[in-house]
This record gives sequence, C-alpha cells and structure tokens, in this order.
Amino acid sequence: MSCPGCGRSLDLTAHADLVCDGQVWCRGCRRYAPELEANRGVAELQDWAARLCSACGQEAVTVLENPAARNDWRLYWQDDVCLLAEAYHHQRAILLYPPGQRLTTLCHELAHLFTGQDHTPTWAQTFARLIALVRDNLPIAPP
Repeated sequence: MSCPGCGRSLDLTAHADLVCDGQVWCRGCRRYAPELEANRGVAELQDWAARLCSACGQEAVTVLENPAARNDWRLYWQDDVCLLAEAYHHQRAILLYPPGQRLTTLCHELAHLFTGQDHTPTWAQTFARLIALVRDNLPIAPP
C-alpha cells in the first residue's frame, strides 16, 4: 500500500505514521483535523459508534471506559507504550483509556471489529472510510 500523496510505501503496523482519512496517507502528506483528535466523553463516543455501526450495516458495539484509569496511569501504560484502546471481538466492545477517548481511536478500533483483522490493507481502508464518515458529519473548522 502506498501513500496517494507522495507514493511512499506505507507500513500498516506503524499506524501512528498513518492518516486514514478517505484514503490511507502518510503523516507527511495529511493530518487529521483537530476535531477528530480532541478528547470526548464516552457517551458521545458511544453515540458515534452506534451511528457508524448503523451506517455500515454492522451490529452494535459497546464503548466502555475504565474509570480507575483516570487516576492510575499504570492501567494504560505497558513498558514504554501508552495503550489508547482495546477491542474485544467476541463481546463487540471497545475499551477506551483516557488518552484514547477520541474519534480517531474509536474509528481505529471499529475497523478492527468490522474487519476482524489486525493492521492489514482491508483494516486501513475501513479505518479511512470510517474517518471520512465522521468528518463528513462533524463540523470541522477550515484549515
């Protein structure tokens, strides 16, 4: 898979270097709108999850939070990695940790649940489609 902007080969496992927005871009060619990366409440993210599931013909997904994680950062730090979220396929649930309570993280995890795949081209394309759906339905300030 290559960036449509510069043609550079994309490493899908380095998802922090990707911008999935309509298409799958490298961070050098595209950035997420700040509104997509703003922290949001779990109730709002659950509403977005319901809307996205409905729009994509998917079964409902439950969005969860661990309130203890707000007070204990060790619950979402493992070694030197900050966990933003976890997807539970059998329960169709997403657990969002405080740093990951964002629309980008929600769409990332929904793409895992919708495709049943890890960081594959199908997952990345689904993630990009979900972000585009959110962006098209969210008031975003012009650049």
